[in-house]
Amino acid sequence: MKVKVKICGIRSIEAARASVKYGADFLGFNFVKSSRRYIEPLKAKEIIGALTAETKVVGVFQNEKVEKIKKIIDLLKLDFVQLHGNEPPIYGQLTQYAGVIKTFSLSFGFDTKKVMEEMGIYNVDYFLLDRENQGYGEMINIGKAKEISEKFPIFLAGGLSVENVRERIKIVKPFAVDTAGGIETEGKEDIDKIRQFIQNAKGIL
Repeated sequence: MKVKVKICGIRSIEAARASVKYGADFLGFNFVKSSRRYIEPLKAKEIIGALTAETKVVGVFQNEKVEKIKKIIDLLKLDFVQLHGNEPPIYGQLTQYAGVIKTFSLSFGFDTKKVMEEMGIYNVDYFLLDRENQGYGEMINIGKAKEISEKFPIFLAGGLSVENVRERIKIVKPFAVDTAGGIETEGKEDIDKIRQFIQNAKGIL
């Protein structure tokens, strides 16, 4: 089965349409106010309303109150929520309203056994493995990520780009790959990079 692709940090109709056109399976909208990729929910609603394909829509949250997340799920009819902070296992209750992706931000030398034990406590649909420092620093140890991928359905993130995504998929064999910075040029979504990233990930020449 071909790996799924999530293009995250969508802020424009053009980027959303290009992602769908070239075969993205998930579109991520960032509702973390401290992030430079933050988008107002009403702006996200406008973009989502302009799409026609059945691409899954993901809302990214970080240490947000459950009630606030539920309101945005309802407003945007989100397919998934991505919990990108220190949310405890009780946030698994959100599976009543949408699919849930729980992020683990990991150092290069993380303890695989300890991380998998913690994952086992969460009742969610998927896990996302990201590097410890958002947007910079060492990428995830792919050997350790492969171990986790053999036990849990994961989205692999953290520094993935047009140049390295294919190699990392071959080694880790994740359920999906996720990128935001990897499809940007000077901080803005780059349509050509979106196309190349998706095609490289899916092995389309």
